[in-house]
Amino acid sequence: MAGLGLMAAACTSGGGEGSGSTSDTTGTSSGSTGTPTTSGTGTGTGTGTGTSEPTGSGSDSVTGTTSTSGDPSSSGETTQGIDSTTDMTGGTSTSTSTSTSTSGDTSTGGDTSTGGGSSTTGEPGCVKSEPVEVTCDLIDNDCDGSIDNIDAGKDGICDCLNIGILGNSGFAPNANFEAWLEDQGTSVKRTLLLNNPGVITPAFLDQYDLVLVDRIERQLSAEETAAIGAFVKKDGRGMITLIGYNFDNNNPVPEVDRANTTLSPFGLAYQGGYFGNGVIPTFDQKHPIAMGIFDVNFAGGVMPVDNGKQGVSAIFATVEGKSAGLAHQTAMEGGRVIVWGDEWLTFDSDWQGYADVQKFWVNMVSWAKPQDFCGVPQ
Repeated sequence: MAGLGLMAAACTSGGGEGSGSTSDTTGTSSGSTGTPTTSGTGTGTGTGTGTSEPTGSGSDSVTGTTSTSGDPSSSGETTQGIDSTTDMTGGTSTSTSTSTSTSGDTSTGGDTSTGGGSSTTGEPGCVKSEPVEVTCDLIDNDCDGSIDNIDAGKDGICDCLNIGILGNSGFAPNANFEAWLEDQGTSVKRTLLLNNPGVITPAFLDQYDLVLVDRIERQLSAEETAAIGAFVKKDGRGMITLIGYNFDNNNPVPEVDRANTTLSPFGLAYQGGYFGNGVIPTFDQKHPIAMGIFDVNFAGGVMPVDNGKQGVSAIFATVEGKSAGLAHQTAMEGGRVIVWGDEWLTFDSDWQGYADVQKFWVNMVSWAKPQDFCGVPQ
């Protein structure tokens, strides 16, 4: 999804006010008492306000009943009601409208109209392709307000995600972890940072929708740190960080310092020494990342903390009463960061015996990815 944060998508979810020319209902009423039944067509003008109304003009064909009160023959009175509108895309929207009836009927009720011209579920003017094209093309082809939300394998991870892994892999075999991500339909590329100074730039990060900070071998420069900050805050993309690769359990500081250069733009950090050797974290089932997760390994991790309060953070997992997993959403509708206090999740050799590791990855990727891309915003 290169450049998603810098380009305007053709069709995205939207809301607001719209105005246009609508077709109201006029006709002949039968019956002198009770609820008359009205059938017919007519034209009128009006102004509607509400959520996701189409902008423009069109002609609606109306068939239904109108519940009236008062004198059906009165002229020039105001009609107000809640219209449930179904457009050519098959979506529905609800709006409150005020119009002047040309027939003189005064009604309050819910007319069901069928019309066309633009989608009410996406950006005005969005045209649904038939059949919907299953391609990663940065276009909302089905006019549902979300770009490239394709999951052919129904595995919970969007097929159009481009994931960049920063840093080397750990000592345990994890080649299958990257293969597993690719099996879910994603594109994955690992970049080593050792002897590769200044590699993290805005142009480099623009290749990716989600960055996974693995065993990074050095601290980032000030320019690289700023690029990471803009990638998440400005472009609205995601990052997941891991920790715990240092073999010296008595001195995790060098590894913590390296990882913290990726987290400092958000006021986040790893803090303290290793804890929680060979335990199962406690997951907050109310949080989307932790929902349905119970059995995940954790060995010798470091506590993630929020020191800056620059956005909204929530602890979704704990070990020994300490934070083990932190979910952070940046301010100003920016992106998301997950700070996980361990690294064993990447060692697919260790997945056996733990029932929820892969589902945990699905939850994390789904939460951290750009929220207007590859799925309906959460």
